[in-house]
Amino acid sequence: MGPLQKMAATRTRRTKLSPKDEAAYFSSMIKDKDGFDIKYINSVKGRGVFSCRHFQKGDFLVEYRGDVITKQEYERRLRVYHRALEGFLFEFRFNGKQLWVDAAREDGSLGRLVNDDHMNPNSKMKTITVDRKPHLCLFAIKDISPGGRD
Repeated sequence: MGPLQKMAATRTRRTKLSPKDEAAYFSSMIKDKDGFDIKYINSVKGRGVFSCRHFQKGDFLVEYRGDVITKQEYERRLRVYHRALEGFLFEFRFNGKQLWVDAAREDGSLGRLVNDDHMNPNSKMKTITVDRKPHLCLFAIKDISPGGRD
């Protein structure tokens, strides 16, 4: 058991982890937390992630997991990807570098199925560092009721 797992196991018995520590824990374990369902939305959006429990503003929700790639690899993938896969490429900056997370590969993770609502968002992507590597994590920016789409 690594240091993050030991910390999480010890702290969860005493107190709730902070949202950032919870995000680091689930990112290091490469797994999603409970509290979400996957549902088919329509033929345009496909599947989406919906909450099946209440989340409070500030809570960690899911990691947007995939390959962390450079601009050169991003441009190469754009040339070979079908247009539908381009929506899985998320750009961010880390330590002054322009990078992307490519979540196009179906890996069973929830983050790649999150449908963003630009007009009325309920979450925000933040970069956290775990073992000196970037991880893109969604945090609630308002309370989310069961049935809410993330």
